[in-house]
Amino acid sequence: MALAIVAVSISAIATTADYEIGRGDVLKVVVLGQAEMTGSFTVGPDGLVGFPILGKVKASENTTLELERKLTILLADGILKRPQVTVTVAEYGSQKVFVTGEVLRPGQYPLKSDRTLLALLGDVGGLGPNAGHEVIVVRPPAGAAATAPVGGPPSLGAPATADDALFPAEVQAAQARPADLAAAPAPVPGLATAAASPGTGIPGLSFLAPGSEVFHISLLELQSGNPERNIALQAGDTVYFPKAAQVYVMGSVSRPGPYRYQEGMTVMQALTLAGGVTTRGSAGRTKVVRIVNGKKVEQKVRATELVLPEDTLVVPERFF
Repeated sequence: MALAIVAVSISAIATTADYEIGRGDVLKVVVLGQAEMTGSFTVGPDGLVGFPILGKVKASENTTLELERKLTILLADGILKRPQVTVTVAEYGSQKVFVTGEVLRPGQYPLKSDRTLLALLGDVGGLGPNAGHEVIVVRPPAGAAATAPVGGPPSLGAPATADDALFPAEVQAAQARPADLAAAPAPVPGLATAAASPGTGIPGLSFLAPGSEVFHISLLELQSGNPERNIALQAGDTVYFPKAAQVYVMGSVSRPGPYRYQEGMTVMQALTLAGGVTTRGSAGRTKVVRIVNGKKVEQKVRATELVLPEDTLVVPERFF
């Protein structure tokens, strides 16, 4: 199953023969044996591309295969004998994604020939110091408008604060936990996704257009090279890097308070960050309080168990 999904993603990225060229796209044109006619050419606002000797050539509204044929015919008309031309898309300047959250350079980014999320990370140039453990990709429903003001995602409504000018404050609290997504469909194993519409169980994302898809992707797994997390982006996607989640350690510990969540953190590691259990504390009776499907759940946990974002660990006093 996973191999089939990866193959489909690669096919979607690699196939450009049926892609209709748009304004702002950067084309890589190779004319065999003609170095002066080989290079990268940007499609202008008028849909034309400037090509050596030929001058302005209509490129937009043609597929790459159609443009290849057009250039071949034009060059064969008294310029070259049996020209061999290939055209590929180096940058999808007409197709943009919107990047927001804890990144150094938020805004619109054109899709490159490699449309993957990891390729976009390279363009973004780095995450902010408060970036969390995951990246959230919001994909509008089919047919929705894929345009928005520079720097802003499509159809997300008015910002809540000046600091959150690109994404509503509700999203800050929308870091869905695995338990929240247990019933959500996952086309790629380990890649949490769900439709962002009322009743999905994903808090803070119900304001998005009905039918939108939301993907929660581990940054650690993405950056470690896991191909199943390196999804292919589509025009109009919003790529959101939320602030780091917290884990709260309370009760009989040396330094109670909030601590930055780290993926793979265990109960023992969280207690260690809080200075360890005091002499009056009972580590064996540690409990976790977490929100599951909108309800507060309290249960006993072992030291080796993993904590989840926004968990509260409580260490009670021991019985004497």
